[in-house]
Amino acid sequence: MVGRWIREYKDGKYGNLDVAGLPDLDTKELAKENEKLKTLLGEKDLEIAILRDLIKKKNPHLLKNLK
Repeated sequence: MVGRWIREYKDGKYGNLDVAGLPDLDTKELAKENEKLKTLLGEKDLEIAILRDLIKKKNPHLLKNLK
């Protein structure tokens, strides 16, 4: 996605822009960051699921407000 955006700017799709100022993208660094973000998102989703299970077990009447 970022590569496509840079290509479009190089081709002049969005007007005149000096692409020499854009940083080079390191695929390995982007992949590491992507994995880190996926892990954080997965942990957040897991935490939310655990909290919903706790609410369901202790206070079933509150569950209807979560949906």
